[in-house]
Amino acid sequence: MSTVIQDETYNLDRKTAGRLLKVSIRTIDRYIKAKKLSTSLVDGRVWLNKRELEEVCDRRRSRVSAQVVDMSTPRMSTDTMVDEVDKVELVEHESVDSVSIKNRKRKTSSAVYKKLYADLKEELHEKQERLEIANYRVGQLEAQVKNSIPMLEYHQEKFEKEQEELKLQEQISERNSLIKKIMSQAKHEKFNKRIFLGVLLIILALQPLWLLLIYK
Repeated sequence: MSTVIQDETYNLDRKTAGRLLKVSIRTIDRYIKAKKLSTSLVDGRVWLNKRELEEVCDRRRSRVSAQVVDMSTPRMSTDTMVDEVDKVELVEHESVDSVSIKNRKRKTSSAVYKKLYADLKEELHEKQERLEIANYRVGQLEAQVKNSIPMLEYHQEKFEKEQEELKLQEQISERNSLIKKIMSQAKHEKFNKRIFLGVLLIILALQPLWLLLIYK
């Protein structure tokens, strides 16, 4: 099957062929190396013949249906073992993809907390500047009150400025509390992430033992 016939159509890449046969790309490469599939190289890409793939698929179905299971001495063909290993590889790949998605979500959540923290910090800085300006204006009013402002108006304006100062201090206190809460949540997220990674490493470390138990 290694000779390429010109009238045959080579229009499937290795990834599509793997999906058709339900095997990995490495298994497709082994089939090509073993001359079970012919190829056509176009612009540096390897193309396979759909009819040959369908024939291989039919032969595999026939071989599986013709197998007789010996319950006393169970045996597996080489192709079946390769397929099982490929399935395990696909499951591991899907597990890694799932972990990557979760990690991306956790990173996005951490970025949101950081942005919110930065915004609140900037707002707190602005309110502190406003408080300093208010104190400066109060000092100016106290200096001017002796000659330019009647005593009653002076006390009224001073009272209003003091109320504004108290309001700003309350807002600053609320923002500080919110910032502390956000920092606590961020630390909690980081701790959970470490626990998750630890569990993942344990699972990955135990996978060889699971494989040995499966194929024992």
